[in-house]
Amino acid sequence: MNLAVIIAEVDEYLRIHLHENAATFMLKKHPFQHISNQELTQQLVGLQKARYKFPMLFENHQIIYPPKVNLEQTSSEVTATYKSLLFKIDSMIDLTGGFGMDVSAFAKRCPITTHLESCAYLQPYAQQLLKTQLLPTKSLCTDGIEFLKKTLDSYDLIYLDPSRKTKTNTKAVLLKDYEPNVIDHLDLLLSKSKRVMIKTSPMLDITAGLKQLQKVGELYVVAVKNEVKELLWILSDKEVDQVTLTCINLQTEQPVFKNLWSTQSNTSYSKPQKYLYEPNAAVMKSQQFDSLMTQYSLEKLDQDAHLFTSKQSVDFPGRVFEIINVIENKPKNIKRLFAKTARAVVTRNNKESVAQLRKKYQFTEHETDYLFFTSSQELGSIIIEAVKI
Repeated sequence: MNLAVIIAEVDEYLRIHLHENAATFMLKKHPFQHISNQELTQQLVGLQKARYKFPMLFENHQIIYPPKVNLEQTSSEVTATYKSLLFKIDSMIDLTGGFGMDVSAFAKRCPITTHLESCAYLQPYAQQLLKTQLLPTKSLCTDGIEFLKKTLDSYDLIYLDPSRKTKTNTKAVLLKDYEPNVIDHLDLLLSKSKRVMIKTSPMLDITAGLKQLQKVGELYVVAVKNEVKELLWILSDKEVDQVTLTCINLQTEQPVFKNLWSTQSNTSYSKPQKYLYEPNAAVMKSQQFDSLMTQYSLEKLDQDAHLFTSKQSVDFPGRVFEIINVIENKPKNIKRLFAKTARAVVTRNNKESVAQLRKKYQFTEHETDYLFFTSSQELGSIIIEAVKI
């Protein structure tokens, strides 16, 4: 880690070149003798990433950024802050601290925080991050699980963000392939804290995760602007009868969807009524559609369409539309009514893709006027003309 990259004149130089392509920048000659092109480009890439992912860090001119690969798995500022607000705690330890974004967020609210990172080249970056934010977090370069085995301390919260990169350099799909393998250490984790928070990829299967982790009391599906970023599994040493599910879409005004996890199915279907509802990405990931229908008094259009309808408008965790017209999905109908018009196009349980339909019928873009190419249990293949509310 080269401290020279945060000297004022270097920082100013990097910010002037902020919009340059990293590969092109790397090959250029730069006016700094004690900084290699690789170190300079690494800092440039970090600034480019921070501008949107860590905006508060971007405004801090003393942050030194690690390689891009380490920033990829790092929690964004908005998700790190969200996690830190979930529980009121006095002590926490991050066993897989990485660059330190998560523990930084916790440290602004929690009196005692500890950051552990086993990677010898990465941990100094986290130390610099914590130091420049004036956070009193203790940071150690050590294996989190081994540290936990030896320490006599206990914590209000243990946090882990296991690596999805395996020893074979491939992305882990199954929880048992994450490093560390949390399934093998559940007893240890819960012996040192009454509450354990595990962050995993949104690709992880929820049903399998609940089965493998056993003592999950709460599950959070966290999306940002309709893109699911992470799953948060909250484990407890208490016996849990049912898991509380929370689906949130951060940086939107959509309501939080919260219910008890259920595998029961009791779906009711209806023709399109006055309003149409498209669940946000967090709700879609949860697949808790029956609970969604019950909570918001909705009915479903078709089993695989995942669109919902009602006579009355409700404040919904997703997009809401007013239905203008419903027609049979036939080319002659589409050409006569909609060809060459400005429409946003959505497909649900439809054979043709959005790109194919746009090309075929020469649709141009529109922000509020929509065509849903979908299906209905009662009407078959249909097109719903609707306006976004």
